[in-house]
Amino acid sequence: MNEIWIGAGFGIMGALVRVLVVALKTTQLKQKVSYPGLSVYAAVVLSVGAFSGILLSYGKVLSFLGGYAGLDLIDGYYKIFRKKKIKFK
Repeated sequence: MNEIWIGAGFGIMGALVRVLVVALKTTQLKQKVSYPGLSVYAAVVLSVGAFSGILLSYGKVLSFLGGYAGLDLIDGYYKIFRKKKIKFK
């Protein structure tokens, strides 16, 4: 049980770094930042980061990287399952 919390924690830390990178990138491009939109983005990224950190909880570094690339992983999962036809009997 403790490993799950550790994986989620490192996933959240990776996702937090991702949110900070995106926020800094938008401010460097001098784009107008929508703070409600950024907060929703942050909430989604943090939850997906925690989930990816738990899935990839083979080590602290892998959980951190899973949290950082969480939305990319979910997009990859979606593309894989979208191509397959699932039949229910």
